[in-house]
Amino acid sequence: MIQSTLRPLARSLDPLPGESLAGFLLRLSYRMGSTPHRLANLCGLTCRSDSIPQEQLRGLNPDAAERLAWAAHLTLREVRALTLQGLTATYPPLAKLRADEVDIGSKSHINWATNPDSRYCPGCLRGDSTPVQQAFGGAWQLRWHLPVTFACMQHSCLLENTCPTCTQPLSGRVIRRYSLIQMPHISRLHPGQCRNRAPGPPLKPWARAAPCGARLDALREAAAALSPLDMQRILDLQHNLNLRLDPGQLHCTADEQTPHTYFPDLITTARLITLSWPKGASLLPSTALADLVDEYATPYMHDPSQRGVQIRRNAPRGTAHASALLLASATALGDRDLVSLRERIEPLAREMYRRSKSVGDKLFKNNDVSATLLRATAQRVYGFQNRSTLRAVRNSYGFRTDEIPPLLPSDWFNEHFQPLMHRMPQTTTILERHLRWAGSLRLAELVCGQPWHACAEALGIPQSSARRTMNVLGKLLTTPGLWPVFEDAVDLVARRLDGQNRRIDYSHRRRTTADWRLSLADWKTLCDGVPGLEQRQATGDPRVGEAVIWCMVNEASYLHSPTVTHRRSASHSPHRLTEEAGLFANRNQRRPSYATLSRRLAAYAARLARACDEGSDLRIEVPNWTTPDSVRQQDQVH
Repeated sequence: MIQSTLRPLARSLDPLPGESLAGFLLRLSYRMGSTPHRLANLCGLTCRSDSIPQEQLRGLNPDAAERLAWAAHLTLREVRALTLQGLTATYPPLAKLRADEVDIGSKSHINWATNPDSRYCPGCLRGDSTPVQQAFGGAWQLRWHLPVTFACMQHSCLLENTCPTCTQPLSGRVIRRYSLIQMPHISRLHPGQCRNRAPGPPLKPWARAAPCGARLDALREAAAALSPLDMQRILDLQHNLNLRLDPGQLHCTADEQTPHTYFPDLITTARLITLSWPKGASLLPSTALADLVDEYATPYMHDPSQRGVQIRRNAPRGTAHASALLLASATALGDRDLVSLRERIEPLAREMYRRSKSVGDKLFKNNDVSATLLRATAQRVYGFQNRSTLRAVRNSYGFRTDEIPPLLPSDWFNEHFQPLMHRMPQTTTILERHLRWAGSLRLAELVCGQPWHACAEALGIPQSSARRTMNVLGKLLTTPGLWPVFEDAVDLVARRLDGQNRRIDYSHRRRTTADWRLSLADWKTLCDGVPGLEQRQATGDPRVGEAVIWCMVNEASYLHSPTVTHRRSASHSPHRLTEEAGLFANRNQRRPSYATLSRRLAAYAARLARACDEGSDLRIEVPNWTTPDSVRQQDQVH
C-alpha cells in the first residue's frame, strides 16, 4: 500500500549520529533544492498548509515511520532514531506526551518535556571535515530539544538559543502551534542558516516574509558568561545528565536503584528552588551562578500570580539560566539519601509553603518524583505528613510492627532523643510521654507506610491518643522546624531495633495479657513488709498494681491498659486509678516506699513477660520479698 502511494526519493542522505528529524529534513531538502514542506509531503509526513507539525518530533506512528523509511531509503531503526521516542525510557517527562495529539506542539513544552526553542552549538552545525558535512553542515542534535541539555561536551560551550543577527529565539512557532521547521516553504537555505522572519515588514506588500538568513554556524567569539571554573562545573553536570539519558550508560551513574525518578526529582527540585528563591542561593558555588538563577526566579518572588504558572511552566529559555538552576537542583538532590536530602531541601519546602500552601501542594501533585523526595519535602502538620498521596519509602528494616514497643523504652529515648530535648522550648513528663508514643508511631510508619493514626491500632494505641499526640507535638515541633531532628532520632532507634538478634513480639504479649488480672492476695504480698504501705496492703486497690505490671510487660502506657480501658468504658472515671498507677510506674520515684514497691512490680512483670513469651502459665508465684535473694532480684530489675 505504501509503495503504491509513495515513490522513493531520487537521492537521500544517511542520518548523522544523534540527528533530529528536523535536521535531517533541512539537510535533505537543501541537497534536493526543495522546500522542507514539500520534502515532508514526499516522505509521507503529516503537514499543514503553513507548517510541519512538531509533534512528529516526539515520535512517528508505525505507518508514518514506514512511509518515511520507504521514501528516504532509511531503515525503521534509523527513522525511530530521528525522534525523541527512544528517550522516553530515560527521560520520563517525554513519556507523558502522546504523539497522536494534534495540539502536542503547544503542550510539549509543559513540565519540561521539550524546549520551546531550538538550541544549537555553532561548532556542531559547522560539521567536520567529511565531504557530506562540508556540503550540508553538521547535525541538528536531537537532544538539543531537551531542557536538560544546555551545553556541548564536544566544544565545551553553552548552547545558543537565539540568532546572533536577529536576536530572536529559534522557536518555530506558527500562530499558536509549533512547526518542526520555521518557514518550511522557503527553499535554498543552508541548514545552518536562521529561518526566523527578518525584522520589519516585507519589502513588497504581496511578497512572502523573508527569512533572516544569518549563518548560525559562523565562527564568532562567545561572551564569557561564566568563569572557567563555573563552566567546568556546568560541563560536569551535563556529562552526568548525558549518562542518565543514555540507557546503555545507566550503570555508570551513582543512583542505580531509582534511575527512572532522577529527572522528575531534578525538575521538581528546580521548581522548588525557583518558588523559594533566594532560600537556595547557598546551593550554588559562585555569585555569578546565583545571579543567573536570581534573574530567572525574581519575577516569581514579586508577582504571586506567577507562582502557579511556574508549576507547569517550561524550563528557562536561556541555557546559562537553565544550567545554573539545574546545578543548584542537582546539588540539592545529592545522592538522594533521605537524611542528608531532608537537611538540604526541607528549608526550601518550608519557605515555599510559607509563601503559598496551595502552590506547594500543587507542585508535588501528580508528579513521578521519588518517594524519598516526597518524604524530604512533606510538610509536617500535627505530627504526620500532610500529603494524601505520600508514598512510603521502602526500606530493609527487618522488624515488624508487632515487634515495636507501643511506648518507646525510656533507655532508648534517653540515648537518642537528647539532641531534640535540648532544643525543645519546654520539657515535661507529659511531653516526654507524647514523644515516646510518637517515636513508636514513627517506627510503625517506617515499616508499613501508613499515617500515625492508622498505625496506632497495630500498636495497641487508641487512635484518639495518636491524634492527641499529633496535636501536641505539631504545635511544638512545626514552627521551629524540629521534625527533621525528631525523625533523625527515630532513624537511630530503627537501626538499633533492626540490629537486635532477638526481638519481642509485643502484639503477642498484649493478646496474652488481655484477660490477665492481679489477685488481691498477690497485691497484698507485693506490698508486704514495705514501711508506709500498710494501709495500701490492707485496703489498697489491686487494679493499680495490675495496670502498672501490664504496662511494664508490654512496654506500653498504663493509660492504655485493659484495667484502665475497662474502667473508662464502664462510665467510671479512671482518674484516681491512673493517678496512683503513675506513682509506681515512674521508675525515678524518690519516695522510698513507692520506689520499693515499684521494684517489686518490675520483678513480677519480668516473670510475667517471660511466661508470655514462653507460653507458660500466667499465674506467677509471688515470692517472699523479705528474703535476701528476693531483695537482690529487685535490685537487678531496677
